[in-house]
Amino acid sequence: MTLFANIIGVFAVALFVLSYQQKKRKNIIICNAVSRGLYVIQYVLLSAFSGAVLDILGIFASIIAQKKNSPVIKRFLPFIIITVNAIIIAVGLLLYKTPLDLLPIFGVALHTGAFWLTNEKFIRIVSFLGSPFWLVYNLLSSAYGSAVGDILTMCSIGLAILRYDILKKNEP
Repeated sequence: MTLFANIIGVFAVALFVLSYQQKKRKNIIICNAVSRGLYVIQYVLLSAFSGAVLDILGIFASIIAQKKNSPVIKRFLPFIIITVNAIIIAVGLLLYKTPLDLLPIFGVALHTGAFWLTNEKFIRIVSFLGSPFWLVYNLLSSAYGSAVGDILTMCSIGLAILRYDILKKNEP
């Protein structure tokens, strides 16, 4: 079962890495949400339930963030952002059994919190900050394919920052 879970994790990784190579915010979020769905399946197969549940919340948070410019969400934006993050933290703490269970709380909060931002550069930076939490969680949960993916994700985000945020500034 671990092998099958890690194969699914590799597909999740590929989509997750690809998400940060997208130029537009909407495409970053869509790729990220599909990737999270695959991560959920992997974590369930590995009995890493806090990661699975928090990734489910991450999917919903990403979808809500994608619609942040809709009239209803726009009107209540601060309340919605606070509520979404409070739910992530509360559910994460309800699932708490070991200090390991704290890591996906930070990872999801940073990855999905980034999607409330408008500037793609800041989306990439804040998302980068969430990856080390997932890296440690994945290593300790035997999700080795995902752990490699976290390293690739950090490299991918770094490359995207270089391409879109640093080198772009030097273009005429």
